[in-house]
Amino acid sequence: MRDGEIEEIVRVWRRSRDASQPWLEARMGHTAEDDRRFFEGTIAEENDIWVAVERHIAGVLEILGFLAIAGDRLGWLYVDPDAQGRGIGTALLEKAKELSPAGLALYTHQRNTRARAFYERRGFRAVRFGVSPPPENEPDVLYQFGSQPE
Repeated sequence: MRDGEIEEIVRVWRRSRDASQPWLEARMGHTAEDDRRFFEGTIAEENDIWVAVERHIAGVLEILGFLAIAGDRLGWLYVDPDAQGRGIGTALLEKAKELSPAGLALYTHQRNTRARAFYERRGFRAVRFGVSPPPENEPDVLYQFGSQPE
């Protein structure tokens, strides 16, 4: 992530969340300012952020997705809904595997069947089902890849 990219990354994050888990976004009621504050104060502070971009003819870079990773924990991987199905999520996931060659762990919501299928097709296995902590309190699943311990 480079200086000046945070606004667009947060917009991509919101669009992706709205598309993939509308039930949770409606219940949580986060504002754009809430998203930015959480991204800056938590996600960006505690993780390395990698961004997938597309360069347009005019030289403008469009942010298509991002991943946030801390060691062997893949905390966030989101692709703009309009850019999904083009291999961007796979490329970001490959970057995460490169950054943590011994293995990866991640959580996703049980109801997010598209994300679950995405990870399972790429070799992740579900190892534990539970409930995410407040304020979400949403059924989740822990996935692992490689030799990452439970």
